[in-house]
Amino acid sequence: MPYEPKPLDLTRVEIPADLNNLVEQLSEITHDNWLKQRVADGWRHGQSRNDMLKEHPCIVPYDELPESEKEYDRKISLGVIQAMLALGYHIESPSGPALAGPACALLAYGDAAAVEQLGADLHHLDLAKSLELWQTLKSSSGPFPNKIYQDLAQHVMRLGEPLLAYDIVAEGLKLWPTETRLRQLMALALLRSGAVQQALELLQKLVDEDHRDEETMGLLARAHKDFANRATGPAETTKQWRLAYEIYASAYERSGGYWSGINAATIARYLNDTEQALVLANRVTEQCLQELTRGTEDSGELYWLQATLGEAALIRGELGDAIKWYTEAGRGSKGRYGDLASTRRNARLLFKVMDLEPDQQQQIESCFKIPRVAVFAGHMIDQPGRPAPRFPNYLAPQVYEQIAGTLRRLDAGIGVASAACGSDILFLEAMLKREGEINIILPFLKEEFIKTSVDLVPGSDWGPRFEAVLEQAAQVIVASENRASGNAMVYEYANLLLDGLAILRAKMLDTELIPLVVWDGGEGDGPGGTSSLIQHWRAHGVEPEIIDITRLLAEAPTRPEAAAAPALAPQTDTAAPVPRGFTEEIRAMLFADVVGSSKIMEEQVPNFVEHFMGAINNLVDESAARPLMKNTWGDALYSVFASVQDGGNFALQLRDLVCDTDWQTKGLPKELNLRISLHAGPVYCYKEPVFKELEYAGSHIVRAARIEPITPPGQVYASQQFAALASTQRVQGFTCEYVGRIPLPKHAGVIPLYLVRRSNP
Repeated sequence: MPYEPKPLDLTRVEIPADLNNLVEQLSEITHDNWLKQRVADGWRHGQSRNDMLKEHPCIVPYDELPESEKEYDRKISLGVIQAMLALGYHIESPSGPALAGPACALLAYGDAAAVEQLGADLHHLDLAKSLELWQTLKSSSGPFPNKIYQDLAQHVMRLGEPLLAYDIVAEGLKLWPTETRLRQLMALALLRSGAVQQALELLQKLVDEDHRDEETMGLLARAHKDFANRATGPAETTKQWRLAYEIYASAYERSGGYWSGINAATIARYLNDTEQALVLANRVTEQCLQELTRGTEDSGELYWLQATLGEAALIRGELGDAIKWYTEAGRGSKGRYGDLASTRRNARLLFKVMDLEPDQQQQIESCFKIPRVAVFAGHMIDQPGRPAPRFPNYLAPQVYEQIAGTLRRLDAGIGVASAACGSDILFLEAMLKREGEINIILPFLKEEFIKTSVDLVPGSDWGPRFEAVLEQAAQVIVASENRASGNAMVYEYANLLLDGLAILRAKMLDTELIPLVVWDGGEGDGPGGTSSLIQHWRAHGVEPEIIDITRLLAEAPTRPEAAAAPALAPQTDTAAPVPRGFTEEIRAMLFADVVGSSKIMEEQVPNFVEHFMGAINNLVDESAARPLMKNTWGDALYSVFASVQDGGNFALQLRDLVCDTDWQTKGLPKELNLRISLHAGPVYCYKEPVFKELEYAGSHIVRAARIEPITPPGQVYASQQFAALASTQRVQGFTCEYVGRIPLPKHAGVIPLYLVRRSNP
């Protein structure tokens, strides 16, 4: 009688958030155990499996495995952990709970006191801890009071993560679908993630239900402000500004809240209704002064009271008072760059209609201490045996002083760079000395980067200094996470990513971007170096600040003998050669999936193929941004484009086609829509051997596919890499707006995402 398997039912067993890392650790252990046994049995690495020759393509370290093989190991590890939990065993992280006491009490007991305490203590949680708390909440038995969902959503919104807030509120609304505050927070998350039309529909429904409180009306006004900023003609722009004013003013009359009052006053002044603007500004001033006399321990509330008093004074034309209050607000705003940028935007809106001299505008601008962003590139320390010195190790102190002095002169407070020994690390250290923010981009895996770009000088301390700057970085981004070595294309991609991320950071804060280099004036040792980035900047009309290392070398007071440093064995080239028949190219990838396809009845399939997929085929044929390669399967679409410019423009054309068509008239469900995702990175191009079609492969294609399931219907979302390349290549026709971080499916990490939308004319 054949054996009948009787596996445990693990479908309802969820892994707690603090065990997610354990899954990956066990997956690597599983692979290493398999690998050890294979090697002991005489197997070796080969391009394909051959049992006779004992060759296998997976005889490689875990980090070098294809994603599909890693997923196989993850499934095994996940099943083991789930089985242990299902059998009643308790698994606890050796580091213990990472959450504060109130959060642990909440998860253990769910009592009202813990709920209140958690709301009060949330401001102590950074993004990582907030995400961990959310994952723990989701994996617990719950449900918890809806205030938990409200408090946590508001907190992550303050951290600038509206997509995560959307996810939290959506879970709350499953339990309390009519709860007003959760719906308001959903609207706010949609507004901040760029889905203005969806937010407007939700807010209008609240108003129709007679929810006309200050929060609802203020959000509704905010939606019309967003439409005003996106309007394509003066009549529509004025109409939207007028609607925003009327709603803010109505909310102020109903509630008396100073924030709706000052917004109404500023828009009234912008619309040249000076008399009404002054009435509102004066009333708001009295309110804010009364609030200040009562005192507040909330630094955020104090900032907004002082900033509002500055804005009201500016509306009245009282520049001295405006500068006084703006300055006071700025003093207590350390690190609140987003709040400062918001306040400055309103001030600049007033500049457009007020008769101010340039120096008067500059006085007000100087109250908002938003630092410049410096994007950096520079030479590495010379390797032993270099024929002609360019940057010998003994020159590092002089280069550091030049970098530090330049940063002081430029008033740079945010830096973006790689982290090779020499110029990069010196720049990062100088920025940290200024108590600035540093962002690091590595071209490929850290371990190999250390070998090729950090540990170059025997007896030096560059290795520990590299680890120290990574530890203090706001973010460390690996440009190609599945690359264990570099080549010209990988370095070139990292350079573009470096520049693009700096542009995005400066754009988000509405501040100036300064390119800075340590350079000898030469062509460099190869593509992807300092010289390549300088050429890229100059091609776009940008001239960098240059620290001339040749001059510093000539002026150096001492020049130790080269023999003083022990010679290294010649370094082998670790760059992986591109196989014959393959080319490596930086391309844009698009994935799209049909939303609502499950509602297509069997007899509607011909209509779907003819009208829905047929319309997409016509767009491919007619679009100027046509893909290099396209493929479909079922209700999904995958395409590769020559550039981010083509990929972004085609994605928007595709979105408009689907959103603007009445599918019901085509005999299809009216809910049909698309989720569209974009990514860009180096991929291999080759002729597929079976059907001889052009094909692309690589880990960056996997990343593009993983963004699609978390994209809202009717939207186009892009990876940070796509947005960075779009910025550095100065694309036309669309813009990428940051919307927040969101967990990827299959435990693939948490990534920043961007909304792709058309640029204003």
